Amino acid sequence: MGFGGFKPPKELPEELREAVAYLESKSADQQSYLQAVYGLVMKKTFEQWRHSRFKAATRLHRLAIKDLKEIWLTRDFIYCGPINFVVFVLLVKSKYFTEKDIKVKHVFLNFVPHQYLQVKVGGKWVDVDPAGSGIRRRPLGTHASFFG
Repeated sequence: MGFGGFKPPKELPEELREAVAYLESKSADQQSYLQAVYGLVMKKTFEQWRHSRFKAATRLHRLAIKDLKEIWLTRDFIYCGPINFVVFVLLVKSKYFTEKDIKVKHVFLNFVPHQYLQVKVGGKWVDVDPAGSGIRRRPLGTHASFFG
C-alpha cells in the first residue's frame, strides 16, 4: 500500500522511458505534464488494467504485483497502489518533478484502505487518484473517500 512512500527504480524499463519522453515532448510545464500523465494512466486504468471498485474485493491475489514492467504491461486488474506507483515513476523520472513533490496519502473507501497521491505543482498540492475518483469520472485534483 505504499505506507512508507515509494522509491523510484534505479533502472527504468524501456517502455516507461519512452512514455516519459513522449509525455515530456507534449508538455510545457508541471501542470500540463501532470495532466498528460493522468490522461495516460486513466486510459490504461480503463482499457488495459480494467480497474473497477468491484474487482478489488475478488482479485486479492493481484495485491502482490510490485514489478514495474509487469505492472506496465499486464492486461489484468491491478490495485490502487501499483497504479499510483506508475504515476509516481512517470513523474519523478521526468524533468518536472522530484520525490519531494509527491506525497502518498491514504483514506478509507468502502471500509478498506485506499491510496492516492498529492503532487506539488508550483506551490499548490494537487490530488491524483486514478483508482478512486478517476474511475468515477471525476477530474484530476479530486480524491475518493468514504463511500462511492
